[in-house]
Amino acid sequence: MLESRQTINPFVDGFQKQLTDPKVSGEGRPSPLGGYLIFITAVEQVQDINASVLCPSSRTSRSLIFSLISYHHLSYCIQSAIDNEPLSMILCTYHSMQFNLSLHTLRAFFLTLCLAVLLIPSLSWGEEEEDTVGLFSAFQTTTSTASRAPKPLSQTAENITVVTADEIKQLNAHTLTDVLNTITGLQLSHSGVPGSTATTNIQSSANNQNLIMVDGVPLNSLGDNVSDISSIPARIIERIEIVKGAASSSWGQALGGVINVVTKSPEQGRSIGGSASASIGNSTTIDSGAELSGTSGSLGYYLSGGYLGSNGLLPHITTDSKNAYAKLIYVLPDRSQFWGTFRYSNANRGDVFAPDPAYDFQQKSDIRNLYATFGYRRLLTENIELELNASHAARDFVSPINLISDGSLVQSLDTKDRVSSGSAKLIWRGENNLLVVGADYEHANIKTTDTLLASDVLDRTVDRSGVYLNDTITLGPVSVTPGLRFDQTVTSGNQFSSSLGATWQLTDSTLLRAYTGRGYSLSYILLNNIPSEKVWATQFGVESKAVPYLWVKGTLFRNEIWDIQANDADGKPITERHIALGTELEVRTIPVLNTSLGAGWTFTDTTRSSDGSQIGGGVPRHTVQLSVRYDDKRYRAQLTGRHIDWNSNIEPGFNGKYSGLVWDLHLGATLLKRENSSLELFFSGHNLFNNDQYWVDALPTTGRWFEGGVRVNF
Repeated sequence: MLESRQTINPFVDGFQKQLTDPKVSGEGRPSPLGGYLIFITAVEQVQDINASVLCPSSRTSRSLIFSLISYHHLSYCIQSAIDNEPLSMILCTYHSMQFNLSLHTLRAFFLTLCLAVLLIPSLSWGEEEEDTVGLFSAFQTTTSTASRAPKPLSQTAENITVVTADEIKQLNAHTLTDVLNTITGLQLSHSGVPGSTATTNIQSSANNQNLIMVDGVPLNSLGDNVSDISSIPARIIERIEIVKGAASSSWGQALGGVINVVTKSPEQGRSIGGSASASIGNSTTIDSGAELSGTSGSLGYYLSGGYLGSNGLLPHITTDSKNAYAKLIYVLPDRSQFWGTFRYSNANRGDVFAPDPAYDFQQKSDIRNLYATFGYRRLLTENIELELNASHAARDFVSPINLISDGSLVQSLDTKDRVSSGSAKLIWRGENNLLVVGADYEHANIKTTDTLLASDVLDRTVDRSGVYLNDTITLGPVSVTPGLRFDQTVTSGNQFSSSLGATWQLTDSTLLRAYTGRGYSLSYILLNNIPSEKVWATQFGVESKAVPYLWVKGTLFRNEIWDIQANDADGKPITERHIALGTELEVRTIPVLNTSLGAGWTFTDTTRSSDGSQIGGGVPRHTVQLSVRYDDKRYRAQLTGRHIDWNSNIEPGFNGKYSGLVWDLHLGATLLKRENSSLELFFSGHNLFNNDQYWVDALPTTGRWFEGGVRVNF
């Protein structure tokens, strides 16, 4: 007879560019959102659930055999303790999908090819643009919104990576997952099937410790605080800013860092423009979509819609997803503007299929997301700017658990998130000063129906708020950036976050950085008295192009995290403190004969402060990124390689495989071009050498597969 069942969770900007004033840029409102939480327990009352088993760090060999992650929920694991014996059963969720991709494939290619035929008569080769080396002056010219207002990277003390639309195009990317998979310092857990469930760690932090935002709206779900990065189509992304390290003094709950996705702005100078694309690969893996963008008078618009599906590059790991996005901007003559965005996605996924008798489960999911924002920005004076934002997020998640052996239903879950939020901030730009003062508020509700619970519906509503102040003081080549923030989280108590950073532009080609700050992550919204995990993070870094033909960036970091809920060897709840020491190194070359090289390495050693023992169970230790890029404006090619040492096999039961590198090849050719019109062909080969890169054997990665497609720009 089952005496207990415990859920184990091992991990679970600026808006658009200002149309008229380059000084006006935005970033989204941070808000401490979380995700769905499933309680798999025999305990009848929710408040009786032991908090220690709901912790991302419960990774002892006795209590953790296997753990999974899925979008908007914990990867549900059931631990059965029979007469104090070890774990005897693991069950995880899955959801069934049936769809017909053939008809959609024909329609997508027919539409794209018709556009190509119509455009061919007007196409001819235009003049090539001159090559640029913007990367090598990026810290002098590129701006970031790490402190909630745009400023040059030379004044940004945090370790930040900025990804541009051109870099995304080089990867033939399907979703945000494909882009983040190439970034130094990030470790992604996913199968490799386009559009399948994926989560990300930042410098080995747990994936529920990071804040992921699109257009200022957090993707983090209300229960497990995990984000579904695969729901973001790559085609709508203009820019990605990645803050590595605690960023709570600006954004609230962001213990591990922030990933801020800025979507495309309306195209200026034309009333209409756009693109259409379609691709097909192994197992009828299809990605098709279209964009329209333009500006007429004071009104600008950007529209996008698409479909992404796969019959399964791995057995039963399938995807059938649709997405739509819209952005409108209206510029007023009084130096102000309104904007609004709308994003919808619907995905049916086969997330996990583990027929091994040790697991014997399958997980499928039906996910619907709707996000809407409205904003207003006004220059009150030459130096003072006001920005107001409002947003609403609705996330629905349905998932059953079935045994593979007999098909019986073990669990059925239905969870709904509803979050309405608002924010306001003032930005003051002085001659040597950039001051940002603001406040955030959110009204959040979660309803969960779980067949394993005695209660029919778990329902909770919370109201959270936060105020912050961030300053940047520039004195010649030195900039100092203090920051303060106070949050009322309700579920995790009051949180005070502070930071202090500095940059020193030593020469025209070398920049030094230093940063220290306190951060936190949210615990589970359905429980009270669960302390949030907290961190004190410290970084030292240098960025330089002093060596001819090279750009080099290096960072040393130390993260001390406490209030981590865990279990001791006897299964009793304890609180742990972890210390992560690490380094990050990036090197890129200036293009020579249209060819450039890139390499990145991240090392993190995470240990328990109590006895110095190493943390395993899927906490990455080494990450390597390699790339070779060729681009002559007509033909382009990029070869990328990545390796993640998940360090999971130091604990029993994971059976992960992560030796060698996974190599991907992305090719593209612009066959015809004239002014704003062009016809492109592209091709990608994934995992060319069939290497394995997974941390647990129930979540294997795809083998070698290929795809190709066509894109028409007009």
